[in-house]
Amino acid sequence: MTLTVSQISVFPVKSMRAVHPSSALLVDTGFDHDRAWLVIDEDGMFVTQRQFPAMARIRAHVLDGALELSTDHESTLRLPIVREGPSVHVTIWGTECAAVDQGEAAARMLTRYLGRRCRLVRMHPNHRRHLSSSYGGSGEQSVGFADSSPLMLIGQASLDDLNTRLALPVSMDRFRPNLVIAGGEAFQEDRWSRISIGEVTLKIVKDCIRCEIPTIDQATGEKGVEPIETLENYRAGPYGTRFGRKVVHESLGTISVGDEVTVLE
Repeated sequence: MTLTVSQISVFPVKSMRAVHPSSALLVDTGFDHDRAWLVIDEDGMFVTQRQFPAMARIRAHVLDGALELSTDHESTLRLPIVREGPSVHVTIWGTECAAVDQGEAAARMLTRYLGRRCRLVRMHPNHRRHLSSSYGGSGEQSVGFADSSPLMLIGQASLDDLNTRLALPVSMDRFRPNLVIAGGEAFQEDRWSRISIGEVTLKIVKDCIRCEIPTIDQATGEKGVEPIETLENYRAGPYGTRFGRKVVHESLGTISVGDEVTVLE
């Protein structure tokens, strides 16, 4: 059985649309630029597709040292990456983090599009959001603005299995994994605890418990009930509906589409 990386996803701004590079560099916090930016409300609280499903339709790319934001209704806004500046305090999942505001142009665009006063921030270079021990953190590891762990992985066979149970198949982008693994059988990733991809070793930490975001069509921003309603029938666990695995990288390096995946444990 040959397992390979079939898709890589990087999410520069949390809860916006993914980009799919052919390869991505793993840095301390996960893939380079992955969820390095965050949208916050007037109180400094993070906002996501849970509150604003339309965020699915905002495209974010890092290109030539700048962040580009675009929507179906507006031309591309090119923003210099502001790495230094006064510290802004933001809150994500009960944790307070230091961030750097990315300017008025980004704030105006997001406020106009989402219909609520919002700002765009980037993690302050001197701030470390430590990875919780419950998600495999060693006390030294840090994470960007991801919900919990630096990476999330799903097997393509698992989605294929789900789609046989749905009246209307869904695409992998509903689940927003960083890594999609091709080959093998459905939900084999449930049994993995460590894998290697090229020069990189990854620790599989725990199930990904799904919220309502997979019910949002990532192309239209429209919200429904599937595929969560179907998943609840056969993927329910003690903490919620399971689909995908949370992952922590044990080494740094580059992962590319087509790389072979070896199950170590």
